[in-house]
Amino acid sequence: MKMPTIRIEATSTVQYAKISLKGKLVYSTQQMAKQTLIELFQQAEHDVYLFDVSELAFIDSTGLSMFVHLLKQETDKQKTFLFVFADNQAIQKLFTIAKLHRLFIFVPTERDAVRWLASRSRQPVNR
Repeated sequence: MKMPTIRIEATSTVQYAKISLKGKLVYSTQQMAKQTLIELFQQAEHDVYLFDVSELAFIDSTGLSMFVHLLKQETDKQKTFLFVFADNQAIQKLFTIAKLHRLFIFVPTERDAVRWLASRSRQPVNR
């Protein structure tokens, strides 16, 4: 029986760190994924992490909870987590069923993420 795998690729733009997840984020892969993401966070120079989960084949409850744990870890650092689903409606539905839309920002495409970031930067600062 073949073990599930996860592949994580990180790139950076002027506005955000983009992290692409491919494969299966399940019990047997989430610990490695979590460690990789923590290392990426330590190296990141951005306040925004864009998670591209459009090529994620499957995620279970341990994978979903990993994102919540990472958000809690990064909250005091004022980080923003954006999730791009593209046409991966099955994964988006799992995130929504878990009510993660209350914690994270969901956008259909990376272009929508850029638009969201631009609109956020035009908002007045509360004093």
